[in-house]
Amino acid sequence: MRVIARKGMAAATMQEIAEEAGVAKGTIYLYFRDRDELVEKTFESAMMQLHARVDAALDLDVPFPRKLRAMLAAVCDFFGENREFFRLYMSMRFPEGSAQQQRRQKRTCQPQYQTRVQRVAEVLQQAMERGEIGVTDPRRLALFIIEGSNAVILERVLSEPPSSDDDVDFLTNTILGGIRK
Repeated sequence: MRVIARKGMAAATMQEIAEEAGVAKGTIYLYFRDRDELVEKTFESAMMQLHARVDAALDLDVPFPRKLRAMLAAVCDFFGENREFFRLYMSMRFPEGSAQQQRRQKRTCQPQYQTRVQRVAEVLQQAMERGEIGVTDPRRLALFIIEGSNAVILERVLSEPPSSDDDVDFLTNTILGGIRK
C-alpha cells in the first residue's frame, strides 16, 4: 500500500513492493501470480477489515443517529489508521493503467462497493420505517452518505485535516440536519 501511495497503481512494480516488504521479489511470486493479484488480495483483505468495522457499527442496537455516527467513525478511523490504503482504494474504484488492468480492478472493487451500498441502504430503509429519518430513496441516500464521506476522508488523507471526531461530527450533523438554516 505504501508503494502504491507513493507511485500510483500503474507505476508500482513488484520489485519496489518486494523491497518495501523486505523480501526477495521471487518470494512474492510464490504466493501471488503477478502484481495485480497481489494488489487485489491486499485490497480484499483491507476491505474485509473495513467492512467488519462498518458492519459492527450498523449492527448496533441504538437509535439511528448513533448508528450513523458509529458507521462514519468506523470509516474515518479506518482510513486514518490506514492512510496508504485510501490511495489503493481510490485507484481500485477509479482504475488507471491498461484496459485489462482497469477491467480487473473494477471486477475486484465493484461487487464490494455495491454490497456496501446495499447494506447501508437497508439500514436507512429500517430507520425510515421506524420514523427516525425522512422517507426518500434509501439507495441514493446510501450513495450520498458513502461518497460524501469519501470526499471528506480524501481531504484528510491529502492534507492536514481537522481531527477525525470533527469530521465525524460534521458528516453526522450535516446528514441528519441537512444544510437548511
